[in-house]
Amino acid sequence: MKIKKICIVGYGPHVEKTIIPSLSLKKKDIKIISSKPTIKNFDIFPNIKTALKKINKNYIIFNATPPNLHFETSKLILNMGFNLIIEKPICLNNIQLSKLKILSEKQGLFIFENMMYFYSKQFSIFKKYILNKKKIESIKINFCIPNFNKDSFRSNTDLNSSLLYDVGCYPFSLISYLGFEMKDFHITYKFKNKILNYLNINFISKKIKFFVKIGFFYNYKNFVEISYTDKTKVRFNYFFYGKKMKKKNEITLPNLKKKIFIVNDYNVFKKIFNFDIKKIDCLSKKQTNNNYIYLKMLNRIKKNIKQ
Repeated sequence: MKIKKICIVGYGPHVEKTIIPSLSLKKKDIKIISSKPTIKNFDIFPNIKTALKKINKNYIIFNATPPNLHFETSKLILNMGFNLIIEKPICLNNIQLSKLKILSEKQGLFIFENMMYFYSKQFSIFKKYILNKKKIESIKINFCIPNFNKDSFRSNTDLNSSLLYDVGCYPFSLISYLGFEMKDFHITYKFKNKILNYLNINFISKKIKFFVKIGFFYNYKNFVEISYTDKTKVRFNYFFYGKKMKKKNEITLPNLKKKIFIVNDYNVFKKIFNFDIKKIDCLSKKQTNNNYIYLKMLNRIKKNIKQ
């Protein structure tokens, strides 16, 4: 059985422009929990507790609150008996994650992290290029975004809703998925108007060099580049991007000649929302180990950032 009804907690540009258009549902089957009074064409609840008491258990809850609210809202949702899809990161640390997992298992519910790029066509191709790790010299990950709405949670000075968790969860979930860990590392960072707006983390794992750069207020960049020992490079552009798009990727040969290959990617959000509920439940269980490892890495970085 697929998702037939959904209730979204939180309403911002991402929900308005990406999540709702990706739902193959009638408007009457979409409920929204938000304090914003200007939302039209949907049933709106201003309070999460009131909403969860009024809707039936056929609704899947989609938690689109800021990262620092994920744990408390998710705990409430699970306690009220609802299956849950949650925007990345699933929560902020492993203590929170353990509590949510124990609660979901006790209730017989799933808690699925919407780390959408794992389910893209491009990611399936990427995995073929990463198979022989002995031939890989380095992996460069760059994810920077330009200005955002001043009302966005991204303008919050709280590190728990900052660049580190909102954007950093992407590269470090990938690093974790690939089987690498971060022990010794070098970090540089900057603040702008008290907002963390730049992080550069370099480290070595299993003899492979990692260069991770994330940032706010920069020109948009979103790529993963693999450099091999024979000097070949493969760059996957728009790697952490979930909407339908022709992704133009590059192979640079040792003689510096470039080849372009295009991936006609689908809307990954729509794909996820069309998954069978049993499949989402199965995938949520498979995510757990990856969640633990990448949250551990993010929290190690956080301890090295002084505001």
